[in-house]
Amino acid sequence: MTIQNPTDPLRRIHRPELVTELLGWAAAGCGLGTVRGHVVCDSGYDDCNLTLSTTRGRYHVKIFTTERPRELTLRYVDLLRCVIAAGVSHPALHPAGGADLLHHRASGNLLVVMDHLDGGTFFDRGGHPNPAQLADLIRQVRLVHSIERDFAPLHDWWATPNMPVLAREVLPLLPPEDQRTVTEALESFATIDLANLPRALVHGDLTKANVVPTSDTTVAVLDFAVANRYPRIHELSMIVVNLMHGDPRDLDERLADLTRRYGSPPLTDAELAALPAYVYATAAMELLGAAREAILKGNDGRENTYLLSLGRAATAAARRIVRREHRTPGE
Repeated sequence: MTIQNPTDPLRRIHRPELVTELLGWAAAGCGLGTVRGHVVCDSGYDDCNLTLSTTRGRYHVKIFTTERPRELTLRYVDLLRCVIAAGVSHPALHPAGGADLLHHRASGNLLVVMDHLDGGTFFDRGGHPNPAQLADLIRQVRLVHSIERDFAPLHDWWATPNMPVLAREVLPLLPPEDQRTVTEALESFATIDLANLPRALVHGDLTKANVVPTSDTTVAVLDFAVANRYPRIHELSMIVVNLMHGDPRDLDERLADLTRRYGSPPLTDAELAALPAYVYATAAMELLGAAREAILKGNDGRENTYLLSLGRAATAAARRIVRREHRTPGE
């Protein structure tokens, strides 16, 4: 399923003209005080996220897109409860009437309310984790990976395993240089024996926009909407490509640091062998997904423009590693 959302967050929900009423209703139901105002967040591709200010503080409100089937919304909230119970640092949920998932009947919207974390994400700050923050993130990644519960599978069109499908749609629309890079990444990815890689429940989208530094040594993790059972290296690939982008070390140095931090039990030989090609494909997917948004939907927003640039820089760096280590076609 490809969620065909408008780029304007308010156009992703039912009855956007009732959003002020919805927020007042949510604040009353969750016991958050009187509403003082709200701001619509411009980051994110699927739901409508808002910062709500009340007499008791600031809160984050996620109004789920009308394109998300109800069962996937229920899955999302269930996942949040599960990872929070496992010890993952995620903003506390604010239920209404004992329910974490709220239904505003006047507008028809489903939503959740949670604590607002001051200071913004790494994307908002234009930064990347320091060593201590990275260590805390990997600690939480391992908590997620240790969850044995099976959730219904989710199809995420932007996920690396779905690269062949997205490439067929977007590749012909790209400039020649991008076409060559993505084609090489696709060929390299095809050499991976995915069935031989250990799988786990993964967050699936640990980007700068989904991780918040909460101190000099800790982070919180947001948005488990595309959490799925994938190869464990799926998680590490997104971290090194997106979250760690801007780290002054070369990509291969970042990758070596990340694999070392994953700890015990360590990554298998099969995972280590597949990781460079998986990273290359993940970088190409950042480029493909952002290009799809830009070309087919006219998305020229701040986050999408950044992802286009990041995708090109990361694919160039990953290509050098893969060519050196695996001698892919085109060398």
